[in-house]
Amino acid sequence: MSDKDTSLNTDVQLIKKDIKQIEKFFGRFDTALEAMTEVSQKVAVQGEILKNTADKLEDLEQRIAEHKEEDKARTEVLHRRLEDHRKSSRQDHEKLANATQVDRKQRNDEIMLQLGKMNGALEVRLTKIDDRIKILEQWRWYIMGIGFVVLMLFAEVNWTALIGG
Repeated sequence: MSDKDTSLNTDVQLIKKDIKQIEKFFGRFDTALEAMTEVSQKVAVQGEILKNTADKLEDLEQRIAEHKEEDKARTEVLHRRLEDHRKSSRQDHEKLANATQVDRKQRNDEIMLQLGKMNGALEVRLTKIDDRIKILEQWRWYIMGIGFVVLMLFAEVNWTALIGG
Protein backbone atom coordinates (compact mmCIF):
# COMPACT_ATOMS: atom_id res chain seq x y z
CA MET A 1 0.00 0.00 0.00
CA SER A 2 2.67 2.24 0.35
CA ASP A 3 3.15 2.19 -3.35
CA LYS A 4 -0.38 3.11 -3.73
CA ASP A 5 -0.08 5.79 -1.11
CA THR A 6 3.03 7.15 -2.69
CA SER A 7 1.43 7.03 -6.09
CA LEU A 8 -1.68 8.64 -4.74
CA ASN A 9 0.37 11.20 -2.94
CA THR A 10 2.29 11.94 -6.13
CA ASP A 11 -0.95 12.23 -8.05
CA VAL A 12 -2.33 14.62 -5.45
CA GLN A 13 0.84 16.63 -5.63
CA LEU A 14 0.63 16.76 -9.41
CA ILE A 15 -3.03 17.79 -9.25
CA LYS A 16 -2.18 20.50 -6.72
CA LYS A 17 0.59 21.68 -8.99
CA ASP A 18 -1.81 21.66 -11.95
CA ILE A 19 -4.41 23.56 -9.90
CA LYS A 20 -1.77 26.17 -8.96
CA GLN A 21 -0.81 26.51 -12.60
CA ILE A 22 -4.50 26.82 -13.53
CA GLU A 23 -4.92 29.45 -10.79
CA LYS A 24 -1.87 31.31 -12.10
CA PHE A 25 -3.27 31.05 -15.63
CA PHE A 26 -6.65 32.36 -14.55
CA GLY A 27 -4.95 35.11 -12.48
CA ARG A 28 -3.03 36.15 -15.55
CA PHE A 29 -6.16 35.76 -17.63
CA ASP A 30 -8.07 38.01 -15.18
CA THR A 31 -5.23 40.58 -15.31
CA ALA A 32 -5.21 40.41 -19.13
CA LEU A 33 -9.00 40.62 -19.16
CA GLU A 34 -8.91 43.67 -16.89
CA ALA A 35 -6.21 45.24 -19.07
CA MET A 36 -8.26 44.49 -22.19
CA THR A 37 -11.34 45.95 -20.54
CA GLU A 38 -9.37 49.05 -19.64
CA VAL A 39 -7.96 49.29 -23.17
CA SER A 40 -11.44 48.74 -24.57
CA GLN A 41 -12.77 51.59 -22.42
CA LYS A 42 -9.89 53.83 -23.53
CA VAL A 43 -10.53 52.90 -27.16
CA ALA A 44 -14.23 53.68 -26.67
CA VAL A 45 -13.33 57.05 -25.12
CA GLN A 46 -10.85 57.77 -27.94
CA GLY A 47 -13.50 56.74 -30.46
CA GLU A 48 -15.94 59.18 -28.87
CA ILE A 49 -13.29 61.90 -28.87
CA LEU A 50 -12.57 61.18 -32.54
CA LYS A 51 -16.28 61.25 -33.34
CA ASN A 52 -16.68 64.61 -31.54
CA THR A 53 -13.58 65.96 -33.27
CA ALA A 54 -14.88 64.77 -36.64
CA ASP A 55 -18.24 66.44 -35.93
CA LYS A 56 -16.47 69.66 -34.96
CA LEU A 57 -14.34 69.50 -38.11
CA GLU A 58 -17.42 68.98 -40.26
CA ASP A 59 -19.10 71.90 -38.51
CA LEU A 60 -16.01 74.07 -39.06
CA GLU A 61 -15.79 73.03 -42.70
CA GLN A 62 -19.44 73.91 -43.15
CA ARG A 63 -18.92 77.28 -41.48
CA ILE A 64 -15.86 77.94 -43.64
CA ALA A 65 -17.87 77.09 -46.76
CA GLU A 66 -20.67 79.42 -45.61
CA HIS A 67 -18.17 82.21 -44.92
CA LYS A 68 -16.58 81.69 -48.33
CA GLU A 69 -19.99 82.02 -49.98
CA GLU A 70 -20.77 85.12 -47.91
CA ASP A 71 -17.37 86.60 -48.81
CA LYS A 72 -17.98 85.89 -52.50
CA ALA A 73 -21.37 87.58 -52.26
CA ARG A 74 -19.87 90.57 -50.42
CA THR A 75 -17.04 90.79 -52.95
CA GLU A 76 -19.52 90.76 -55.82
CA VAL A 77 -21.57 93.47 -54.13
CA LEU A 78 -18.41 95.54 -53.55
CA HIS A 79 -17.30 95.10 -57.16
CA ARG A 80 -20.74 96.09 -58.37
CA ARG A 81 -20.78 99.14 -56.09
CA LEU A 82 -17.27 100.13 -57.17
CA GLU A 83 -18.22 99.84 -60.82
CA ASP A 84 -21.37 101.90 -60.20
CA HIS A 85 -19.26 104.49 -58.38
CA ARG A 86 -16.74 104.58 -61.25
CA LYS A 87 -19.51 105.07 -63.79
CA SER A 88 -21.14 107.74 -61.64
CA SER A 89 -17.80 109.48 -61.11
CA ARG A 90 -17.05 109.36 -64.82
CA GLN A 91 -20.48 110.84 -65.61
CA ASP A 92 -20.06 113.51 -62.94
CA HIS A 93 -16.62 114.35 -64.31
CA GLU A 94 -17.97 114.62 -67.85
CA LYS A 95 -20.84 116.84 -66.67
CA LEU A 96 -18.46 119.01 -64.68
CA ALA A 97 -16.02 119.20 -67.59
CA ASN A 98 -18.82 120.19 -69.97
CA ALA A 99 -20.21 122.75 -67.54
CA THR A 100 -16.73 124.13 -66.92
CA GLN A 101 -16.05 124.30 -70.64
CA VAL A 102 -19.29 126.19 -71.25
CA ASP A 103 -18.58 128.48 -68.29
CA ARG A 104 -15.03 129.10 -69.51
CA LYS A 105 -16.30 129.87 -73.00
CA GLN A 106 -18.84 132.33 -71.60
CA ARG A 107 -16.20 134.02 -69.45
CA ASN A 108 -13.78 134.14 -72.39
CA ASP A 109 -16.50 135.71 -74.55
CA GLU A 110 -17.25 138.27 -71.82
CA ILE A 111 -13.55 139.05 -71.44
CA MET A 112 -13.10 139.41 -75.17
CA LEU A 113 -16.15 141.71 -75.34
CA GLN A 114 -14.77 143.84 -72.52
CA LEU A 115 -11.33 143.89 -74.15
CA GLY A 116 -12.98 144.97 -77.41
CA LYS A 117 -14.77 147.79 -75.62
CA MET A 118 -11.57 148.81 -73.85
CA ASN A 119 -9.69 148.68 -77.14
CA GLY A 120 -12.29 150.92 -78.75
CA ALA A 121 -12.11 153.36 -75.83
CA LEU A 122 -8.31 153.33 -75.95
CA GLU A 123 -8.34 153.99 -79.67
CA VAL A 124 -10.64 156.99 -79.15
CA ARG A 125 -8.40 158.33 -76.38
CA LEU A 126 -5.26 157.73 -78.44
CA THR A 127 -6.86 159.50 -81.41
CA LYS A 128 -7.73 162.49 -79.17
CA ILE A 129 -4.21 162.52 -77.71
CA ASP A 130 -2.72 162.32 -81.23
CA ASP A 131 -4.93 165.23 -82.31
CA ARG A 132 -3.83 167.27 -79.28
CA ILE A 133 -0.18 166.45 -79.96
CA LYS A 134 -0.60 167.54 -83.58
CA ILE A 135 -2.19 170.80 -82.45
CA LEU A 136 0.65 171.36 -79.95
CA GLU A 137 3.24 170.62 -82.64
CA GLN A 138 1.50 173.04 -84.96
CA TRP A 139 1.52 175.73 -82.24
CA ARG A 140 5.16 175.04 -81.61
CA TRP A 141 5.94 175.79 -85.26
CA TYR A 142 3.74 178.88 -85.18
CA ILE A 143 5.46 180.13 -82.06
CA MET A 144 8.90 179.32 -83.49
CA GLY A 145 7.95 181.19 -86.67
CA ILE A 146 6.69 184.17 -84.70
CA GLY A 147 9.83 184.05 -82.54
CA PHE A 148 11.99 183.97 -85.66
CA VAL A 149 10.13 186.93 -87.14
CA VAL A 150 10.43 188.82 -83.82
CA LEU A 151 14.11 187.94 -83.63
CA MET A 152 14.67 189.13 -87.16
CA LEU A 153 12.85 192.32 -86.38
CA PHE A 154 15.02 192.88 -83.32
CA ALA A 155 18.09 192.21 -85.36
CA GLU A 156 17.05 194.68 -88.05
CA VAL A 157 16.06 197.49 -85.76
CA ASN A 158 18.71 199.98 -84.88
CA TRP A 159 18.47 200.06 -81.17
CA THR A 160 20.93 202.78 -80.57
CA ALA A 161 18.97 205.17 -82.69
CA LEU A 162 15.78 204.27 -81.03
CA ILE A 163 16.99 204.57 -77.50
CA GLY A 164 18.59 207.86 -78.10
CA GLY A 165 21.91 207.63 -78.51
